[in-house]
Amino acid sequence: MTVCDREADIYELFHLSAELAALVLVRANYDRPINKRSMYAEKDLVKLWQHLEYQPCVGSFTVEIPARHGTNHARPRAPRVATVELRFVAFRLNPPKRLSAKLPDLAMCAIYVREKAPPAGVPPLAWMLLTHLTIENFAQAYEKVQWYGLRWRIAMYHKVLKSGFHIEHCRLGDAQRLIRYVTVLSIIAWRLFLLTLIARTHPAAPCTALLTGNEWQVLYCKVKRTTALPPTTPSLREAVIWIARLGGFLAPKADGQPGTIPLWRGWKRLRDLTQGWLLATGR
Repeated sequence: MTVCDREADIYELFHLSAELAALVLVRANYDRPINKRSMYAEKDLVKLWQHLEYQPCVGSFTVEIPARHGTNHARPRAPRVATVELRFVAFRLNPPKRLSAKLPDLAMCAIYVREKAPPAGVPPLAWMLLTHLTIENFAQAYEKVQWYGLRWRIAMYHKVLKSGFHIEHCRLGDAQRLIRYVTVLSIIAWRLFLLTLIARTHPAAPCTALLTGNEWQVLYCKVKRTTALPPTTPSLREAVIWIARLGGFLAPKADGQPGTIPLWRGWKRLRDLTQGWLLATGR
């Protein structure tokens, strides 16, 4: 299963994935005509969003919307809990006119999530998902919504590879060497991302869940500027903050949790410190 954002709402992608039997889940971007009886049909066209609006609501659930600071591209947002309704329907995705003589209609399902009663002056939360998977009930539709909710983790993982490791700067000319290079960096990026994620979901866990004894001890001595180790193992949350501080994170309360970039910088620094300590002690 491949989960994609709106940039992947392309007929050719859906057609290729159907040919390869490689299922996809894509957030819809275009309010295109659907269920056209022929490539020449111009009247009584049904648009995707309108078609979903007429479908019955099969259930509802709540979504926690986090706070957001204002940026050049988005307004500030207060945290809230939104109640959204869920609709779904099977439909035929028609090829664009430039391809209609060559390629067939595709059997698809659409899942529509929309906030029922947003606060005054706030646009309703709404998104639509397209998939080859058959959707027959609320449970199946809600499962796909949860899958899409994890898409941001894919984006963050790629951010570690691109912004942290600068993996796109690699100029290896041999395919096998490039594969080995990407494989090694992917493992390290996975560990770093896992560290970020678990520190937010299980902050009280001991840091030894993801750090070796040498790593956390060197980290503690460096940050605390001491050679005396604590009587108890620090928590994962404490260790993550310390690693991020090595990468330039200031750690005031207003900054919240550190992101992957300062963690990546701090992680590189910690690895150097740990290797230096091992060499100095002859371990």
